[in-house]
Amino acid sequence: MNGHDLVVIALSGVQRYIEESRTTADAANASDIVARLAVEAAALLKRDDGTELVIPSEADPDAAPNRIVALAPAGRGVELARASAEVMRARWREWSALLFGEVRDTPGFPEIMWSVSPASDDGYARQWTEAQTTLAARKRLRAFDYPERTGTRPCAVSPRWPSEKSAPRGTPRHERRSELSAAVWLKRRWHTLSPSRKDGTDTRSKGFPSTVSIASAPFRAEVLRRWDAPGVRDLVVELRSTAREVMGEERSRMLESAVPALDRQVGGDELRQWFVHGAGWWVVPGTWNAETLTHEYRVTEHQGEPAAPVDPRTAARGKHAAEALAEAVGHRANPYYAVLTADLDGLGEHLSADPLTHGRHQQVSRRLAKLSRAHRRSIQEGHSGVAVYSGGDDLMAFLPAATALEAAQACRKEVGDDPTTLSCAVVFAHQGFPLHEAISRARELLQEAKEVPHKNAVAVGYITGSGARSHTVRPWSSDWVDDALGTLRTFKPRAGEAPRSGEGLSPRLINDLYSERTALARLADGAHNNIYEGEVTRLVRRHGGSEQDARHLLNLGRSEHGGQAHAPVPLAASRVAVFLRRQAW
Repeated sequence: MNGHDLVVIALSGVQRYIEESRTTADAANASDIVARLAVEAAALLKRDDGTELVIPSEADPDAAPNRIVALAPAGRGVELARASAEVMRARWREWSALLFGEVRDTPGFPEIMWSVSPASDDGYARQWTEAQTTLAARKRLRAFDYPERTGTRPCAVSPRWPSEKSAPRGTPRHERRSELSAAVWLKRRWHTLSPSRKDGTDTRSKGFPSTVSIASAPFRAEVLRRWDAPGVRDLVVELRSTAREVMGEERSRMLESAVPALDRQVGGDELRQWFVHGAGWWVVPGTWNAETLTHEYRVTEHQGEPAAPVDPRTAARGKHAAEALAEAVGHRANPYYAVLTADLDGLGEHLSADPLTHGRHQQVSRRLAKLSRAHRRSIQEGHSGVAVYSGGDDLMAFLPAATALEAAQACRKEVGDDPTTLSCAVVFAHQGFPLHEAISRARELLQEAKEVPHKNAVAVGYITGSGARSHTVRPWSSDWVDDALGTLRTFKPRAGEAPRSGEGLSPRLINDLYSERTALARLADGAHNNIYEGEVTRLVRRHGGSEQDARHLLNLGRSEHGGQAHAPVPLAASRVAVFLRRQAW
């Protein structure tokens, strides 16, 4: 008889908890909270004599999966599974009590499920199949717990829970009137509770760069490179002075964590430190709108008390400084950032394939941990972004618009097909668009990418400040396109060419493709294919593109995935290519 019970523990609702975030810090802290819960359970199992961790092979907070698999001594699997689930719930209650002074109820989260396959002579393969079947059946059962009425409004971020009557102690004045539930307050104030990492560098618990800080990172890197150029430092001084006037002294001291790629350039200069940690929002000229700034920063202590508006002359000074800084360095701050999500294709099937042994599963787990570290390093060091979570099998990160496609491709290259292929989605979003909707859109596009036959696909989409959106979904490579993202990048402005110079693809191309889509779709069949190609080439050249651009668009249209009524007309690819040309590069 096999002398071990197989224990499988899963945390459900994790993606929703991360997605329901108003700020990047909320999303990163939600991920960190869940990772620490998983590590608590894995560590308990690892400490038990005779118990062997399978997935993860080590209790690593940076690569903690939502599912834990272990081999426990025969007859003790149920006991250890219950103890692991209880230690996670107890830790959650402890954090809640630390924040509010007493435990707060959050029905439905954390939702912990487990199954145990008893020791038997049939071996690990039979246990694995049985445990997965049992766990899948358990997931179909829901308790549907509802919170008690509290007399408060629903949470503004997660309306499934009621908001708290008052903010936790120590909450900054400008956040005290936020209508948030206990679960959301926990991720909002996590930096006040989170224990330090062993190396003392847990940036996720000390803050997280905002979307605008991430979006403006390439511009600020350029400013730092030209720091000693005439007038640059004086303009930064003016920006800081005007920002302080708008924010007030208390909020101006609340610097956020920097994008890691910029943090290495701080040095000992106090002004450079502010520019790296606090200037992300202020270097964008569009930020300097007096009404917007009044709404954002002039929060009063007592409800109903009128706020003093931001002086329009102050806003005008700040805007002038931001514009002058962009002119001084010959570069502009981009208001767009990108959400990158990725997921290994068919990992469950891969784990269930022969040879189905716990040794092979441990080997896969070690490979996932290695991928997690590689992805985080590539995102943060190679592409000026910040990883929200990176478990090897899945990934979510925020990146500057200029580096997002390269980052997606680098992550895919790192995986190859070991242990299986990687599907990705990249969504470019304006800094003013609600973050939770951008994350949700990225998750939707990732699902579309995984519906491509044989998966191994990529989706690229955008959401403008007004909410306009489009996307394209395609295999990473096909009969028509060897490199989907590389082909899209051919529409990047040439060296020395400004994105808005009027050269290259024009938005008017989209209008013509749309108006002629029915006729073009009829021409695209085999008998008239040459005429179809000629017409698309004519339209592309008419609107600033080259014959090579036309060939790339034609091939992108032919490899497009989805139920387009007018395929293979490259309408979706053109929309995305024009957006990338104008806003992402």
